Amino acid sequence: MIMHWLLLFFCSLSLCAREEFPLFSEDLSFYQGFEESVEADLSLGRSTPVWKAGSVSFRDGLRGRALFCGRGGAKIRYRRKDNLNFGRPGTIVFFYRGLNWEAEKNLPRLFFWAVESSCGYIGLQGANDPKHLCMCERGFQLMLLYGKRLPQKVYAVPPTGKQGCDSWHMLAFSWAGAQLFVKWDDRPSKVYTNALPLNDEDFPEDSFSIGADTLWNYLLDDFMIYRRRISEEELNRLYHANLKSRKETK
Repeated sequence: MIMHWLLLFFCSLSLCAREEFPLFSEDLSFYQGFEESVEADLSLGRSTPVWKAGSVSFRDGLRGRALFCGRGGAKIRYRRKDNLNFGRPGTIVFFYRGLNWEAEKNLPRLFFWAVESSCGYIGLQGANDPKHLCMCERGFQLMLLYGKRLPQKVYAVPPTGKQGCDSWHMLAFSWAGAQLFVKWDDRPSKVYTNALPLNDEDFPEDSFSIGADTLWNYLLDDFMIYRRRISEEELNRLYHANLKSRKETK
């Protein structure tokens, strides 16, 4: 009997020490793990897509499955209401894996996610140029376009280098007041001071798009939206916990 209770005690310690994914789940407003479904695993708003383009298919992901994006892949649009609010600080974070990017030069911009509207656009994309370079050598761009209140601005994020062409990587965008943050893997965030703080009314389209059904092929997994700004240290924990959990499931 004593041995039984000791075993239960040490098992509980092991479970407490293990970081469960997704981290900081109490602060999530939207989470999509793409486990053979396009319905969100967690959402404070609508969980089913409002629109889909291309062909939905799944491949091996970080711990289970991931959405295939690019030529023959899918772009999916979800409702923003209660899922994505720019009127308060927040963070959008996801994991991606490029597929044969080094052989896919001369292609234009890479689409990850955006709120798409001709009256106010915000999105994080792979840079359009120079087209003779692989996407890992072009860098990323945080784009604020067509706004009535916000000045039009494209913030350049430095290239990842060749290591950005293989394996899984994390991209995170956070906003708090007039400060904008873009983070790749566990590198320090690039911090940009916008002319004005973001506001929910700056982006009138009540949906956000993720993935792509054309151009660059990649896998998308664990797309998360948090209702607060996730700190630098917390994003590093999230990055390492996700990659660690992938190794443990192999």
